[in-house]
Amino acid sequence: MKKILYSISILLGFMACETKQKPTTEVVEEKTIAVNQLTEEEASSGWTLLFDGQSKAGWHVYNNQSDGVAWEIHDGTLHLNPKDIKVTPVPGAGDLTQAVGGGDLASDEEFENFHLKLEWKVGEPSNSGVMFYVNEVPEHDYPWQTGPEVQIMNQRECDEEINCVGDLYSLVAGPRDLEISDDWNTLDIIANQGSLEVKMNDRSLYTTTMWDDNWKAIIASTKFTAWPDFGTFTKGKIVLQDHGHAVWYRNIKIRSVVKTQRRSD
Repeated sequence: MKKILYSISILLGFMACETKQKPTTEVVEEKTIAVNQLTEEEASSGWTLLFDGQSKAGWHVYNNQSDGVAWEIHDGTLHLNPKDIKVTPVPGAGDLTQAVGGGDLASDEEFENFHLKLEWKVGEPSNSGVMFYVNEVPEHDYPWQTGPEVQIMNQRECDEEINCVGDLYSLVAGPRDLEISDDWNTLDIIANQGSLEVKMNDRSLYTTTMWDDNWKAIIASTKFTAWPDFGTFTKGKIVLQDHGHAVWYRNIKIRSVVKTQRRSD
């Protein structure tokens, strides 16, 4: 009897040990990230979508009114797919490279004081940009003749000039240690009564003041001095640049910013 009880106790101890050592499986609920949608909080805070993920509604090629066939809707993104490129000499700006059937894509609406948010990724090689305060009139052939541009590209493709990823092209340089993902990156442009802040991947790159004497002096030292209207507009369109290289944009959203300061003339 004692032998039986002893055997049972050993068996129970072995089973308890096995149960104790058995790894537990933790069920982790995957969080679904909404693409090209607003959360309830965003909607109540005044955000609106500039891209619905399914069409180019609300966008057109600058000074063209077509939607640009080289800009494709692909997996919920606005994708510039440059199957062929064209090179156009532009006096004062060198050769301009764009996709055949493309062009710079401009928003139908104009914005004044705003916070723009979007996600972007690029191919190889890379060169694109997001312009704002763009004035669309026949007198200007290209949007960059009126509105400043935040550079979109791979960091390793820039040089020592003010044309690296995140830079306000030719005007304000951002940090050179900015980490860029081969997948999606984020961009925030916050413009309010002349105050401008640019963020990328949740990092503040720089703040500057538009339209004051220093702003005018910076422009005067660049090629943009050839276009007197450049950087002068306080209201304008958002433009996604076609520079002849593959680029993808999504989750493009914007809201008006409350005027909390006065522009000093």
